[in-house]
Amino acid sequence: MKFKTKLLFITLLPVILISAAMLFVIDFQSSRLSRTQGQTVEDLYLDLKHTELKNYVMLARNAVTPFYTSNLKTKRQAQRQVTEIIRKMTFGEDSYFFIYDGDGTNIVNPRLTYLVGSNWIGLEDRDGKHVIRDLIDRAKQGGEFYPFIWKKPSTGEYVQKLGYSVYLDKWNWMLGTGIYLDEVSRQVAIVQDSLKSNVGETRLVLFVLMFGAVLLTAAIIAAARLSEQRFADARLKELSARQVDFQEDERKRVSRELHDSISQLLVSARYGLENALNSSRKSNDIAEPIEKSMDALDNAISEVRRISMALRPSVLDDMGLAAALKSLGNEFSNRSDISVDVEAEPLKETLSDEAKTALYRVTQEALTNVVKHSSAGTVKISLCRRGNKVVMQLEDDGIGMQRTAMRRKGDAGLGIRNMQERIDTFDGTIRFSRARSGGLAIKVTLPVVKRKK
Repeated sequence: MKFKTKLLFITLLPVILISAAMLFVIDFQSSRLSRTQGQTVEDLYLDLKHTELKNYVMLARNAVTPFYTSNLKTKRQAQRQVTEIIRKMTFGEDSYFFIYDGDGTNIVNPRLTYLVGSNWIGLEDRDGKHVIRDLIDRAKQGGEFYPFIWKKPSTGEYVQKLGYSVYLDKWNWMLGTGIYLDEVSRQVAIVQDSLKSNVGETRLVLFVLMFGAVLLTAAIIAAARLSEQRFADARLKELSARQVDFQEDERKRVSRELHDSISQLLVSARYGLENALNSSRKSNDIAEPIEKSMDALDNAISEVRRISMALRPSVLDDMGLAAALKSLGNEFSNRSDISVDVEAEPLKETLSDEAKTALYRVTQEALTNVVKHSSAGTVKISLCRRGNKVVMQLEDDGIGMQRTAMRRKGDAGLGIRNMQERIDTFDGTIRFSRARSGGLAIKVTLPVVKRKK
């Protein structure tokens, strides 16, 4: 794993772990809150139902009290009027009052009328509770809340029901009512669903925030890496430019030393030998060695001038880039069997001296590659200004660039890389393509230097 990848992983891992831990804590706490809130709502709802049941029973008790305590009517008349009143006192779709005598015989049940007239003292619900007997016993004890399973009239289902009853001692009657608790469960479920919905929304928001944090962190790291990369590229570009300038300065110094010192010494030695040869024409034994020495000196002088020209052509400094390119083309044609055609416009002050040197070195490198790799017979070089750009083009009629071989090696070669670096230093571009003649075409573009006012 690369260092940059490790850095990205190490940076993002804490964000992901913390976000995952937050999601886990939210899920855990939401489950606890759902249970607690559900139990709280259920207890509160039941308390309200207890109060409601008592109020309903007290309301029914107050409604029958005038008849229950009256001495103006017979017991049978009073009981008949009480049963009529209780039968009509219903609340809600499924809530009603019921009356049983002390033996368990149903006297009033406006919803489940089939129970009226029968004795249900031994009736058990699904949990095995003796419902009627227990309600009578709790009524005799002063009234208590009693949960049991009972049939709901509106649905026909057996659900949880909460009952409350009082005892009419004089008539040996039990008066009571009840409410079905499935509504409580429904309300608790609504609260829990609402809580789950809120938790889900919170989880989604947290996930979006986590995802955004990861993307933001990755973007910051990428921006930092890009900034560092650009800074490193700029420093490398600056270092490369300084190295090229140093090399050019060193070449200029060595070239000047060769031209002004060694070349002059060699020329002086040749003049001395030439004078000695003129003085010794009468002796063949002396003349022949002197002539050979002069030939050797001529070769040495030519080689020194060639090396000096290669290091730093004086014509580039004295006559400009156009003249230097033509001189380079002539010298290249003389040293090889390749014809070089140069068409160059004088650029005057459109480029800096360093940029002119870079174009000259690119041309040198390109001609060297032509000799080594292209098998070309002709090279065309053009130099001109186009708007605010200086364009130099080189084309040969050789075999072209071996791109497949370059991909296989994974390297474009030091020569091409040096050309690219030289042009990049001056914010220029260099492109390699196939020439119309089938060989390699190189196009170099440099921006024109703006004159200071």
